[in-house]
Amino acid sequence: MIENKRIIPKLEIKNKNLIKGVQFEGLRIIGDPVLYAKEFFEKSADQIIINDIVASLYSRESIFSTIDKMTNDVFVPITAGGGIRSIDDIKNFLEAGADRVFLNTYALENPEFIKNISNLFGKQFITISIEVKKIKNEYYCMKNHGRDNSGYLFEKWIDIIKEYDVGEIQILSIDNDGMENGFDNELLDSILNLKINCPIILGGGINSNEVCHDILKNPEISGVSISTALYNKQINIPKLKNYLKKNKINVNQI
Repeated sequence: MIENKRIIPKLEIKNKNLIKGVQFEGLRIIGDPVLYAKEFFEKSADQIIINDIVASLYSRESIFSTIDKMTNDVFVPITAGGGIRSIDDIKNFLEAGADRVFLNTYALENPEFIKNISNLFGKQFITISIEVKKIKNEYYCMKNHGRDNSGYLFEKWIDIIKEYDVGEIQILSIDNDGMENGFDNELLDSILNLKINCPIILGGGINSNEVCHDILKNPEISGVSISTALYNKQINIPKLKNYLKKNKINVNQI
């Protein structure tokens, strides 16, 4: 069976506001995340990613109430994360209405935690999010919403993740984030060469129907996560899906 490719809005939230930056910096308020999530659902988004971007920095309570409100009007899978450091954090996200959680910072600091979650909840509940930045011509995995270098080279972290049973990997290009100049093609080539054996979502700089097509035509890539280009109407989800269908990319119905 051929997998349908997914179009996934990624909503970054700070103090219950929907925000967006460029290269993870210079954050500006966009609006109410609940209203935006509802709009994207109505426009046939396949999934929504919710990221509490300051939770790791301040170790604060995450946005459980916001997710709870979203689930009143949004009926597609919600993947949520930000500041997850315990099993209780995961339970709180799931109880609030998230369908799965993503890990970044705590997974980099405690890789064995990935195995613990898989054993307790099953791999279908786990997405590993990887924030990638090019430093001195090498791709590194960043943590704390891109603020700190984990020390892991991207390829090395992928090798470690392969040893665990995860349901999905989200890879974000920090260098291209918010730049609206397309995804990092060099990073894409590296990803395709790594033979990752689970669904992969790519995000960072995705700004057009053509860019989405060039990414999603690769069998290894399951979906794209988009932020800025949705907020400024550069990408319209129904039009994008029609474009992909016309160009022989399988997508879910509008």
